[in-house]
Amino acid sequence: MDAWRERLESLDDEQKELLLGSSLSQRFASWPLSVSHPAIVGAFYGLLLTLALILPFGMQSDWDVALWSKNTAFMGLSIALGMAIAGQISSLMNRIVQRPPIAPPRVILFSAPFVGFIGLIGQWMDILPQFPEIIAWIILLLPGPIYVHLSWAPRYRMLTMLEDGKDPFNQSRKVGVGNSEKEMELEAAVEALDD
Repeated sequence: MDAWRERLESLDDEQKELLLGSSLSQRFASWPLSVSHPAIVGAFYGLLLTLALILPFGMQSDWDVALWSKNTAFMGLSIALGMAIAGQISSLMNRIVQRPPIAPPRVILFSAPFVGFIGLIGQWMDILPQFPEIIAWIILLLPGPIYVHLSWAPRYRMLTMLEDGKDPFNQSRKVGVGNSEKEMELEAAVEALDD
């Protein structure tokens, strides 16, 4: 059993809920921490998108197997790599900023890939009115990095701190106390200058 899971039992319910989050975050939290890094979660989202796009890529390449497999492999690896890089950037940014996890709006987050997928297929089949294809790609790809950046990267940072024996909740309090002490010292210095 992971050490952070044992330490999780000592936290109150509110802190447990913040660390574990919704059902999707709980699913990633059930993985070992070495496998649930934000970069790997981002790449996983990219691979899921690639699986959904296998048949549309075949239709776009007129079912030519050589072209179909080449396009699918290139786009799949490109999407997975791009999502992994976005996940790594989110992880690094979160280590610097150290903000708590935010629950993104589920309705938008979970429905956007389907809207982007329908827009992309509609463009390829000439069913929808003409609009830039990049819009459909953005709507299709963006929910993964948004979820990783807002929700999973902060949780992952907090879980790794818990794994290392640090308290992710006391750290923010220490920063607040340190800042207020510095403010009080600064105010005392300013008052001494005024006298």
